[in-house]
Amino acid sequence: MSILKKFVAKIGYEMELTSELLATFVAGIDYGVIEAKWIPTEKLGLPLFGRFSHYHIALLVLMTIVGSALAWSHIQWLLQHRRKYVVFICLATVPLSVLIEDITWFLVKQKPITYDEWTMIKPGLGVHLGFTWLPLWYILIVAWSLVMFYLSSRFAEKGYQAYLAKLKQQDKRLQE
Repeated sequence: MSILKKFVAKIGYEMELTSELLATFVAGIDYGVIEAKWIPTEKLGLPLFGRFSHYHIALLVLMTIVGSALAWSHIQWLLQHRRKYVVFICLATVPLSVLIEDITWFLVKQKPITYDEWTMIKPGLGVHLGFTWLPLWYILIVAWSLVMFYLSSRFAEKGYQAYLAKLKQQDKRLQE
């Protein structure tokens, strides 16, 4: 098997993960800016479970689509050996995009997170940094996403190795 084929196969996985992260950050930042500038969050009620408004459903749907679209885009790979990779990528990117959106909202509003802010879930459920609060769920989401990215990379590596084995078999058949 040629070195070029190996390089292209390996770089494909790395580019996909990089693209997935870039799409996650762009979507989170875009929605955070839209929510901060054009959605009157202060005037909307919280009819869903006493914590969420209807636009939060749209946010979750958008983040799920963006966070999983690149992983799902290679359906032939998914059907062969990448099911776990796709699932773990989605489990990492969806909550991460919501986190990025929340941070962006506060940055655009130029507002520190206060002790009793909505995003704290319960007043004081976070770490006080002096000038702002760091909600506990931020820390949990970052840890969760890192673990999910690690697991997805393990499954991507298995898929990459299976792909290389398949390429070697094809090369053997062509040489015979």
